[in-house]
Amino acid sequence: MKIYNINKNRYWTHLITVFLFLFSFNSLYTRELNPKLDSFDKSHHTTLSTVDPLIYYAVHNRGNIQLAIANNGTFGSYGGIVNDVFTGEPVQSCIYPKNSNIVYLWVGALWIGAVVGRDTLVSCGTEDWYTVQEFWPAPRDSFELLSIDESSPNYSKDAYSEEDILCTYYDTVTDVNFTNIDLDGAIHKPLYLKVTQRSMAWSYEYADDFILFDLQIENIGQNKLEEVYMGIFVDGDAWHTSNQGPGGWNDDIVGFKKEFPAPEGHGFIDTVNIAYNADNDGDPSGGKWDEKSPRSVVGTRVIRTPSDSLNYSFNWWRIDYGVPSQDFGPRKIGTPDDPFRKMGERLGTPVGDKNKYYVLRHKEFDYDLLFTAVDHTTDGYLPPPPNADIYSSGFDTRYLLSFGPFNINPGEKLPVTFAVVGGEKFHQNPDDFKSHDPLNPNIFYNKLDFSSLAANSRWASWVYDNPGVDTDGDDY
Repeated sequence: MKIYNINKNRYWTHLITVFLFLFSFNSLYTRELNPKLDSFDKSHHTTLSTVDPLIYYAVHNRGNIQLAIANNGTFGSYGGIVNDVFTGEPVQSCIYPKNSNIVYLWVGALWIGAVVGRDTLVSCGTEDWYTVQEFWPAPRDSFELLSIDESSPNYSKDAYSEEDILCTYYDTVTDVNFTNIDLDGAIHKPLYLKVTQRSMAWSYEYADDFILFDLQIENIGQNKLEEVYMGIFVDGDAWHTSNQGPGGWNDDIVGFKKEFPAPEGHGFIDTVNIAYNADNDGDPSGGKWDEKSPRSVVGTRVIRTPSDSLNYSFNWWRIDYGVPSQDFGPRKIGTPDDPFRKMGERLGTPVGDKNKYYVLRHKEFDYDLLFTAVDHTTDGYLPPPPNADIYSSGFDTRYLLSFGPFNINPGEKLPVTFAVVGGEKFHQNPDDFKSHDPLNPNIFYNKLDFSSLAANSRWASWVYDNPGVDTDGDDY
């Protein structure tokens, strides 16, 4: 069991925490220490009151992706080892392929933003500094495990997959000892949401390379939530567990794949719509692949939304914790109808609710990281940044796949489904990355093999509501 967060119910601790935050606020923006180097120290192994909510981890282990899930709107374990609440076994963030000890995720999280009266609010499981945590389970709440496997001790007629993991979490907490304070100094204002989550995994050959997340998002507050946007935030890092550290997270690539040739041929094109992250070169050793080489790719795809006519956005950024002016993410120049938004000192990383909401809702599809050094001004983007050639060769990046808008009335529930999808043999030859030219990235990009990722993304959309597996519970 992993217990998250800090000393609770102590008045003076609360005051001191707030004081120290205000006193050191500016230093947070200029600190040189990457929080990934000490992120697990923030877990604070403290003894909490029996009325406090506890964060547990459960692990999908049935298919080819081994994924840690927390009951607070996050998945992945911040690069560390956590214990499965059901088995007690230690597990990593996201191992793919199964039992390979190759990790493809630091952490992923749910972001939900809305307009509430005159406020623009965003609630998130976590963000770039890994301190804000705004979704919490109820006290004493954990996970439930169900299975369609009749030989399993967890067999249930209510299961949809071989491994259903269920949990519920809420956005109702205002105590900064739980939520912490955002870096813009704002104290969290909840949207008053209840999220019921069911994640599903299979061992079948056609379905073992993805995990489906089915969410019911309920407005349990008194106010109508307007212009709601939802995002899947992913800080994806690729490394073998023997190489954990900056060498594992400073050389990754991200992007978005919209289409891929269908395996049936005849010129048919599959719409795969998947955001992805991978290692830049697969880490060959001595010019050869070995068992430690992260050759695969992992992505996220939205499967179901409350409406078929929503806007989608894909944004990525690389954060510089020490020098905010070195922060970068692709940004449009702006037009009279859609003016450029300045987000403080940072060009890419959204800090505070208003900037997070802007990125969630701004209809923009960023070019892939490999193409950072290419001039995209004719497409309306800002010119390439300084050091674009370095960024385009792989860096520590995050992405946000978002969609909306929709409204949620008090008492209303809306469904959302997304998938975490893997694809093997993304990197084909150990020497391919040597051909990478930042000014002509297609040379290397065209050597990447998206076929496995595209096929598994396709299967994820089919399995979601295929005949005989009513995964969305609509009786069809």
